[in-house]
Amino acid sequence: MASSSISPPSFIILLLYTLLFALPSTSYPLQNICRQTKNRIFCFKLLRPHPNASLQELNQIVIDTAILSVTKTASKIQSLLSKTEDPNLKIVYMLCSNYYSAALSALNAGKDKLKSGEYDDLNGAASTVSRDASSCQQIFTIVPSQPIPIASDNNDLDLLSNVFAVVSRLLSGSI
Repeated sequence: MASSSISPPSFIILLLYTLLFALPSTSYPLQNICRQTKNRIFCFKLLRPHPNASLQELNQIVIDTAILSVTKTASKIQSLLSKTEDPNLKIVYMLCSNYYSAALSALNAGKDKLKSGEYDDLNGAASTVSRDASSCQQIFTIVPSQPIPIASDNNDLDLLSNVFAVVSRLLSGSI
């Protein structure tokens, strides 16, 4: 007599497969996001604490982190500006202060667009933030012999804006 039963190992595999693919998920695989960024390690460090977050939640986390970064760096720039006597450095710090103000405005606009579901407009905010970080970095060529005290801050903001851009593209469906 032939048996039509499934062996226990096959049943377990079938059960796991069914559970894995049948349960709805609102999270997005972090590796799919981070492999599209400039710096995967930076991206994973940023997003790893939130493995079950939706794309909207991840973008909110990235925006909030970038706002904190911009605010901290803007304060640092103001402190450097008040301490320098070099007129060229004063110009550089004033310009960087303007760039960081623009980045903060773009991030706040991005936060509003995210809340209202206007995902197609998020890329513009991410591009503005990246451009402002790069512009601040490049303006230091006015004083080439000086070390750049906010170089790592500019780099971090550029990497944050890159993650912001990738998640925004995923949200808008353009990736």
